[in-house]
Amino acid sequence: MYNLSIRVAIWAVLVSCNAFAQDSLIIKNRFLERKFTISDNSFHTSRFQHLLTNKDYSRPGSEEFYFTINGKPASANGANGLFRHVKHSLVRAGNGIQKATVQLAGKPGTEAENVIVDLTYEVYDELPVVRKQVGITNKGAKAIAIADLEVERLNLVPVSSQQSEMYTNYGSRFAWRPYHGDHHDAAVFVYNNYAKEGFILGNEAPSILKKTEVYTDHHRISTGMTSLTDHYPFKKWIEPQETFNSPRTFICLVQSQKWEDAFEGHFADFVRTRMGVKLFERKEIPFTFYNTWRPFYTNINDTLVTQLADGLEGTGTDLFIMDAGWENNYGDWEPHPKRFPNGLKPITDHIRKRGMKAGLWMGLASVDKSSKLYKEHPEWAIYDKNGEPAYLHEEMKNRVTMSLASGYYDYILAKIKRHVRENDLAYIKLDLAIANSAYVLDYSKKGDYKSEGKNHKDRESSYYAIYERALQLFDDLHKEFPDLLVDCTYEVWGEYYINDYALIEHADYDWLTNYDDDAPVGPINIRQMAFDRSRAIPTATNLIGNQFMDSPYSKFTFLSLASVKPILVGDTRKLPAELKPWYLKWNTWFKMMDKKYQFTRFSYVSDIFQRPTMSNWDGVYKFNKEKQGGVLFFFRNGSVETMRTFAFPLGEPGSRYRLFSPEDGKDLGVFTGKELNEKGIPVEISQQFDARVYGIEKIK
Repeated sequence: MYNLSIRVAIWAVLVSCNAFAQDSLIIKNRFLERKFTISDNSFHTSRFQHLLTNKDYSRPGSEEFYFTINGKPASANGANGLFRHVKHSLVRAGNGIQKATVQLAGKPGTEAENVIVDLTYEVYDELPVVRKQVGITNKGAKAIAIADLEVERLNLVPVSSQQSEMYTNYGSRFAWRPYHGDHHDAAVFVYNNYAKEGFILGNEAPSILKKTEVYTDHHRISTGMTSLTDHYPFKKWIEPQETFNSPRTFICLVQSQKWEDAFEGHFADFVRTRMGVKLFERKEIPFTFYNTWRPFYTNINDTLVTQLADGLEGTGTDLFIMDAGWENNYGDWEPHPKRFPNGLKPITDHIRKRGMKAGLWMGLASVDKSSKLYKEHPEWAIYDKNGEPAYLHEEMKNRVTMSLASGYYDYILAKIKRHVRENDLAYIKLDLAIANSAYVLDYSKKGDYKSEGKNHKDRESSYYAIYERALQLFDDLHKEFPDLLVDCTYEVWGEYYINDYALIEHADYDWLTNYDDDAPVGPINIRQMAFDRSRAIPTATNLIGNQFMDSPYSKFTFLSLASVKPILVGDTRKLPAELKPWYLKWNTWFKMMDKKYQFTRFSYVSDIFQRPTMSNWDGVYKFNKEKQGGVLFFFRNGSVETMRTFAFPLGEPGSRYRLFSPEDGKDLGVFTGKELNEKGIPVEISQQFDARVYGIEKIK
C-alpha cells in the first residue's frame, strides 16, 4: 500500500507538471471541456468542446475578455493582449462545483501595467454550464476608468455560424446574425437547427447596462456591459488598491431536437438551482397577494384598509399590500396625519389578525421638493445637464429623483428598515425610476450630471454606481430581515417589462407590469407576458397586476393568475359571499401542492402550448421533474373548439401517474408516462374563457 501511494503521488505530480509544460488549463465535466492556452503573451480559450456531440465550438482568435483602461483597449490575447499569466488554480469547491481561478498582470510599459485581472470560472457536475466573472484591481497610484467591458469575448460557433439561428428577447423572438442584444437579453440562444445543438449566452449585468452581441464581428460572441457610445453607458472608476468584480456571465451548452426545449432543460435547472435566485432560497413563499391600488389608487385611509382586510377574511389570501396613499409625502415617508392618524401599526396588526401578512409600497428615490428631506439635503439629488435637480421618472414640477450613490442611500435604507421593523412587514414594494425612466425617450434626460459628493466621477459612471447601490440596498434589507420579501418594480429597473438575473439574485420579485383591462382581456394579457418571459426568467419572480377579484370571469382570472403569481385587487367589501369559500378552497389546494411539489418554480410550454391569444387554447405545465408531481393548467380562450388533447412529455415512460381534478375531487385515471406523452391528456372546456386545472403525481 505504501509503494502504491508513492506511485500514485508521483503520477499526480507528473500529470500536473505535464499540464503546465503544455501551457494549458482545462475545466471539464461530462458535458463540456474548455481548454485555455497559456503563454507569456496571452491567455485564451483554445477549445470549447460539447462532449455530448463531440463538437469543438471554439475558433481561433478568442481574446477571452475585453475592456478599455482610460480609453485604451485591453484583453488577454491578440493585438490588445496587454496581460501576462501569473498563476492559476483548479479546485473542487464542494457541492459539485469545480472552480478555476486565473490571475493575469498587466505588461510593463502598457496602459495595463498597474492592473491585475482575476478570472473565475465555475463548472457544475450536473450541468453543461460555465459561469465566469472578471475581477479588476488597480495597483497604481491614480484612479483608472474601466469601460466597454466584455466578460466573455470568444470566437464560438455551433458547427456553422451561417446556419445559426438566434432566439432573443427572453427567448421569445427569432433573429438572424449579426445580433446586437440589449437590456431585454438576459439570455440569447444560438442554435444550429441542422445539427440540433448550440449554446445559450447568459448575462447577469443589471438592467439597462447589459449587452450581448453575436457574430457582429465574424465568429465573435461577447457578453457583458454596455459601451461608452451606447445610450446607457457602463463606466467604472477604480480607485488605487481597489478591486472591481464584474457581473457574471454564463454559457450553457444545448443539445435539443426542438429549440423550444432548450430553455426548459439544463438551462432552467441552472437558473433554478445554481444561480442564487433569492426567492428560491426561502422555505415558505406566500401564494396569493392582495393590493389596494385598484380601484382606490391613492385614496386610502385607515378605515378603508381595515374594512378591506375584513373583506378578505376567509379567502385564504396570504399577503395584504398597502400601495401608494398611506404616506404624508414622497421623501419623509411618514403616515399621512389625516388618513392614518394613528400610524400604520394598528393597521398592520389588524391585517395579521385577519390571517394575512402585511406589505407596504414606497418610492425608492422619488421625493417631493416640499419634503423635509429635500430641503435639508438638495445635494443628494440627481442633476440634469443644465445643473438643475432632475426628476427622472416623468415630468412633474414638484418632484426630484435622489441619487442612491450619495448620502441618500443611508437615509432611505434606514427609513425602510424602520417601517419594516415597527410595522412587522413581510413585504416591501420599491417603485419609481432611480437612474432612468421607462417613460422618457430623451436619453439626455437620464443619468446624473453632478458627481460632487457621489460615488461616481461623471455621468457615464453614474448609471452603474446607482444600480450597484440598489442591489446593495436589497442585500442590506435581506441581511437584517431574512424573511422580508423585496419587490423591485420594472420602473425602478428602468425599462418597460424588464426583469433580469441581477434583480432576482438580490430582490425577490419584480413587479413586471400592470394590466387593467377587465377579464377576459386582462388575464390573457398576463399569461402572454408570462409566456414571453418565462423561458429566461422564472415565472414565480414576476408580479403582474391588476385584476379584480370580483368579476364575471373570477374563475378564469384567478386560475390565470395562479399559473403565474396571484396578485388581486378590488373592493373586497363587496365580495360575494359565495366567492370566499371558492377562493379559500383553491388557495388551500395550491398551497398544499406547492408545499409538496414546489410547482410554482417550474414552467413548461415547449411547443405544446402556444402564446395565449383571444381566440386559441393555451396552458402551462408546472411540474417538478425531480419530485414527479405538480399542477397542469389549461385555458380555452375564444376558441370554437370545446376539446383539445395535449401531450405530456415530462413523466418517466415506465412510471404510473395519478391525474386528478381539485375542482370536484375526482380522479381522471392512472396512466403511464408513455401513455401521457403518446396519447396525451384530453381536456374538455364547454365555455369560452374558462380554465381547467389538474393535479398530477407519480404513484409510488
